[in-house]
Amino acid sequence: MASASSVGNVLWHKQSKVNAELFALTYGAMVGELMRDLEKTDKIQEELDRMGHSIGIRCIEEFLAKSAAEHQGVSVGAALKSQMFTDTSELLKASLKMFLGVTAESTIKSDTSYTITLVDNPLTIFVELPEDRSELEYSQLLCGMVRGMLEMLQYDVTCKMTQSQLKGSEVNEMLIDLKQVLQEGAGEDYHDE
Repeated sequence: MASASSVGNVLWHKQSKVNAELFALTYGAMVGELMRDLEKTDKIQEELDRMGHSIGIRCIEEFLAKSAAEHQGVSVGAALKSQMFTDTSELLKASLKMFLGVTAESTIKSDTSYTITLVDNPLTIFVELPEDRSELEYSQLLCGMVRGMLEMLQYDVTCKMTQSQLKGSEVNEMLIDLKQVLQEGAGEDYHDE
């Protein structure tokens, strides 16, 4: 069976593309609206994470459906469910490639933790954080996406940005830590939507 990364590359080439600048500007407008509506940075973070979680659930469903079709009924997701948590890093890299067109690298920290590093982050094109919002993690949507994707694979995780180009780092890095393996699949948040 092909690796999740190679499946992501194949699916990326078949996928219709959106102009990165248009995507970045649309995301920026949405974050700007949240800043006006919610005012407090922690509330903005929570809302970006919630939105990302919903997007992640739908992204992983589409990725698994398309990867299964690509491999004549052999599901990449089913294979990953029978393996270790750290194997999901390959699936996340493939999904990020398929949906955002970014190449990601992963570093395994332990059996329950790994990082995903993005050299380029399409969400941060044209962005400068205002001084009064320096604590805002502008890319929190990505962390929510990761949580949603992994929840659908029955993993409850925490995900946080540990490095950000908007805050002076050379790369964007997310730390993913496993909290628990879920027994029933998607959590209550998914069922409420």
